[in-house]
Amino acid sequence: MPTTVHYIPHTHYDAEVFLTRDETFEIGASVLMGALAAMRSDPRMKFVLDQTCYIESFLRAYPEERAFLQQMVDEGRLEITCGMHAMPDVNIPSGESFIRQVMAGKSWCERELGVDVRTGWLLDTFGQHPQIPQLMRKCGFDVNVFQRIGTIEGPTEYWWRGIDGTRLFCHWMRATYCVLYPAPGTLREFRPFAEARLAELRKHALTSHLLAVSGADLTPIQPHVADLFEEHNRAYDDLRFVVSTPREYFDAIRGQADFPTIEGDLNPVFQGCYSARIAVKQWNRRLEGLLCDAEIADAAAHLLGAPTQSGAIDEAWLGVLFNQFHDILCGSHVDKAYANVIDRYKASAASGAACLERSLDWLGERIDTRGEGVPIVVMNPLGWERDDAAECRVAFSEKDVHEVEVRDSLGRLVPSDLLACERYETGGIKRATILFIARGVPPMGFEVYRVVRAGAEKPASDLGTNQTVFPMADIHRDVIENDHVRVEIDAWNGAILSLVHKPTGREYVRPDLPFAGSVVRELDNGNFWEYNGHCKGDALLPMNRRHPLPTEGDRRAAFSHHYGGDGRVTCGRARCDYNVGFAFGSGYFTTRIRVYAGLPRVEMHTTLVNQEERVRYRAVFPTPIRKGTITQEIPFGAIERPEGEFPAQTWMDYADGEGGLLLLNRGLPGNSVEDGVMTLALLKCTALKEGYGEVGGFERGTKTTDGYEIGVPHAFDYALQPHTGDWRDAQAWRRGAEINRPLLVRKAGVHDGPLPPRASLVSVSAPNVPITAVRATGDGGVLVRVYEAAGQAVAGVRLSSGFALASATETDLLGRQPQPAQRTPDGAGVTFDIGAFEIKTFVLRPA
Repeated sequence: MPTTVHYIPHTHYDAEVFLTRDETFEIGASVLMGALAAMRSDPRMKFVLDQTCYIESFLRAYPEERAFLQQMVDEGRLEITCGMHAMPDVNIPSGESFIRQVMAGKSWCERELGVDVRTGWLLDTFGQHPQIPQLMRKCGFDVNVFQRIGTIEGPTEYWWRGIDGTRLFCHWMRATYCVLYPAPGTLREFRPFAEARLAELRKHALTSHLLAVSGADLTPIQPHVADLFEEHNRAYDDLRFVVSTPREYFDAIRGQADFPTIEGDLNPVFQGCYSARIAVKQWNRRLEGLLCDAEIADAAAHLLGAPTQSGAIDEAWLGVLFNQFHDILCGSHVDKAYANVIDRYKASAASGAACLERSLDWLGERIDTRGEGVPIVVMNPLGWERDDAAECRVAFSEKDVHEVEVRDSLGRLVPSDLLACERYETGGIKRATILFIARGVPPMGFEVYRVVRAGAEKPASDLGTNQTVFPMADIHRDVIENDHVRVEIDAWNGAILSLVHKPTGREYVRPDLPFAGSVVRELDNGNFWEYNGHCKGDALLPMNRRHPLPTEGDRRAAFSHHYGGDGRVTCGRARCDYNVGFAFGSGYFTTRIRVYAGLPRVEMHTTLVNQEERVRYRAVFPTPIRKGTITQEIPFGAIERPEGEFPAQTWMDYADGEGGLLLLNRGLPGNSVEDGVMTLALLKCTALKEGYGEVGGFERGTKTTDGYEIGVPHAFDYALQPHTGDWRDAQAWRRGAEINRPLLVRKAGVHDGPLPPRASLVSVSAPNVPITAVRATGDGGVLVRVYEAAGQAVAGVRLSSGFALASATETDLLGRQPQPAQRTPDGAGVTFDIGAFEIKTFVLRPA
């Protein structure tokens, strides 16, 4: 039987990498016009399109081509794949971002072209995590096509079983997405070209069909292949070439082989991308939280009669979704693209913040805030009751308010500190920034706190330090502590000498490497994709998997604790801080280490100013744990990983069964454990001075030197939390979310209202089932999404709402395919069973 080669004409649309979005679109529009012309003149020709940001822009610019494009779609000659606004990186964005990509892409395709996209097309994404099978299946995809994987070998096609058990049929393009591109013009040249290019595919194929996706970055269609294939097929009988589509190919191989099932993580790929252009990752994480907060507040306000702002929030999401295009978010783009990326983030932030403010105003006006002092509404955007820090600014025109305190809705005193204070000549407070510890803020709800004149009572506080009197008790070491942790710090350079988990007395800093939290600067001769190596644009596997901590005498590395300044401790009732800053080589370094009253985490806020080319910075945390288990968060789940740097979401854990250490981060995906040393990749300072190759729109001389980050201040937030047991016992999913989704603090006027001083919108009974999204559906309903976070199935979970329900349905991830949900007896919730790492979506309709 001859082998049938399905030649798939396409172009990889690099949304914004080496050219700006507008420049890219001009090339892409020319490519698409050429493809439409080829299909118009030759009924044998076909084409594949992906990424609705491209198709939508084309039809807006050239509406005269809409009718013919629609005809080609209807005839199956133009297949729409991907079904997303942009082809995203899937490791760095949150799981909710993945769903928003599909919501934006699929809804546009259904609305504008009448097509349900079912072919997943992550062909250039830099690695994939093992929740992709569930995400894609529950978003309506039945296949996934890609080229880059991190670790797993196998045949061309296989079933990929995710961590929840969902299986997804996958095709791995072993010979890239341009296997037969560019095809020679004569049969004499084409035959040996094709045999060489197809050898790898034939070796691993399980059927007599080969998928030959053919088209490079922003390259035009090759109409001559239709005649060339006919000539070849007449001359040879071992290979039969057809111009095809992905759907035709998958229909042809269905049932043709016993395809194997694989499990596991398809990472890492291009580890340098985890810290290149790091501000892009930080902006992305900040905007994901802001827009999810805006959706929650909008849903709550809408339930109280406010018009929904879901359209404006969705529009703000589009800028973030476009920036999640894999080359953009991963940082492998030129300077002019980077400037546009930051502008889009700023526009989305302004729009999202405005929507959030309007919703919070609406809610604040309807809360009963009557009472003494300044009412402060504290809102919790997470789905569990929570203790955490909150900040607000207050002002007093009375000149005799010398001290203030903070009380909750029941009048209980909570720890508070003045972080900054401007006073009248009388000593009274004019304006001040107050930090306080909010206790037990309701899940996805709010509580009214009050700033009042201080009385004689003092709030209980577990904070302490060794620096209590002047002159200092110890000029070489500073201690800050609470009931959970004791942190001993080198007073001159900020290195953590000791971190003791006080409930167990266990030490979490390795005694022979007593510099946890130190930042190491290392020589890095790589580019945006790789560490100390150069991506040629066609690498399928990473060059360097492990990156151990250099020794302190290595001339290619420098440690921040080898420098020094004048550290100081400030200790109040709500927080205890250590601060230091000093020159770090030719650059600058500052760090603040903070513990809060009653909270178990140790926060670090570090700033760096780099002044050198071709270096990288990592925060390092040497632990005494040996041969422990490394667990990292992925979207909607967690997996064990080997040593080496991998993309983690908001947390990584290293534990040995008796206890462990959580490392939490805010927008810093490069997480690693090697030889017991936990590290966070902070900053990669590189460029493409040596060039990249004249491909994909890149031209030698294109400016990329902003990638060296010379003189640019960067701020990083991360935290440590020691714990007993493993990551499940520490409820790591909650700890990572808390550092990324701070409490929302809003001052309000004093007034009556229909809402009590404390209330919850929605909550879930099981601690391992967090809520990830609450949003208005636009037709009066509220969509609520949950997932199981600990890898442990739970029966009889209750999702409770703060309002009576008229109906409740369970849907797919896009809010489609509704099925009745089991209602609770009180009519204000639903009950359900959930499997390990399963994602569930409900639509609640208020009575």
